[in-house]
Amino acid sequence: MNTPLSDYIQKVCLLVNFEDSEKFRSCITINPGINEGTTRAHFPEPNDFDLHPVPEKFRNVVKSYLKLMKSVYIANSINASFFDLNEMVNNLNRAADTQTNWINKPLINACTELISVYQVRLKNFPEEEEIELSNLENNEYGNSSSSLERLAATINGLFKLSLNDKNLDLSQSKRLDIYFFLGNLIKIYFKLGKLELAKSVEKALKGIRFNLPKLNGAGSSKRYAVTYLYYSALLSLDDADFITSEEKLVKAMEILSCYTDPKNVKNQTEKILIILLPLKLYNKRLSPSNEIWEKFPKLKSMYKDSLFDAIKNGNLKKFDQALTKYQLILLKKHLYLLFEMMKSLCYLKLVKKTVSIFHSLNSETKSHIVPLSAIQLALEFSTNYSYKESDKFAYNLDSVECILANLISSGKIKGYLSHANRCIVLSKANAFPSLEYK
Repeated sequence: MNTPLSDYIQKVCLLVNFEDSEKFRSCITINPGINEGTTRAHFPEPNDFDLHPVPEKFRNVVKSYLKLMKSVYIANSINASFFDLNEMVNNLNRAADTQTNWINKPLINACTELISVYQVRLKNFPEEEEIELSNLENNEYGNSSSSLERLAATINGLFKLSLNDKNLDLSQSKRLDIYFFLGNLIKIYFKLGKLELAKSVEKALKGIRFNLPKLNGAGSSKRYAVTYLYYSALLSLDDADFITSEEKLVKAMEILSCYTDPKNVKNQTEKILIILLPLKLYNKRLSPSNEIWEKFPKLKSMYKDSLFDAIKNGNLKKFDQALTKYQLILLKKHLYLLFEMMKSLCYLKLVKKTVSIFHSLNSETKSHIVPLSAIQLALEFSTNYSYKESDKFAYNLDSVECILANLISSGKIKGYLSHANRCIVLSKANAFPSLEYK
């Protein structure tokens, strides 16, 4: 006589053998419906005889799943649910090693549920994660790890499973959904502050010799490809590789543009633009259209009306004030270093203005030779909005020379410095080749 447990086990066995991903997924979800969930939670613990029909690698999946259901529906413990679900996902990962990508859907669903349970646990008991991370930082409790690190380790295992699938047919390979695991993993590494691990994951991805799916491929992978590109761009940003960072974000924007309703990706778009807009300004002097500012008023306030305006007008005081005002946001978004370097564009615009004014006041002299004192005075006015003869210069001539030398060496100004004559000799042809804003 069949029991509910034996019927469930036979069903699992049949679905694995027939590689029915959708129905098998429903057999190992924590949300099969309240009635079915309660029924499964009250199954007796299966023994080896009960599990005999199940393929060997899937036996621990069944055992850990039924244990999980008791934690969810009987004990009603979010802590036990997280650790039991984490155990089940790891067992499923080991079982998936010999399967084709029919197993991807159950893996993705289990991983998604694990992330959701972690988030609920964190919301309900935030102090527990703080204590775990604190103990970890203080090297207490031996080899203990935080729940977030456990989650990262589990998703890393799923990523490796996908990455190391040697099936040459991508349509049958677990690599087909690699961006789901990659996007989630790199995001968690950033949350943990383990950027070296994020870099190692990216290095592993670049080193693979098998085909990978297109970043803008069909299905849910697009969303996670965007997540991967965003965090990968932050890694390039931290390495001051601004060109590569911009390229990754442009690719992410191209993927988002494929969505039929822009409202569905507005938050993701704004998150990308806060990084991409200053990169475009720094790399190519590209300014966004008014349409962008209208769609994203927060960016307009922060950039167009503040930081970008200061840069385009050579307003050092406004730039410094804006940098202080938005310091926390810029640090959080890995942009502070970029804006420190963008101050050179502010200097550049100010120098060009000074040269133009000097020429208009001294039309009979050689306008391409400008005394450092003129630029020194401009720096003082731009920084303090005022100057009296009794005031002490904040910029001495050596610091003025240093600013100009950096602009010349970076190709922003064509010319040379004459230290003996305390002047800058500018190219007559095109002294400011990189100052045109588009």
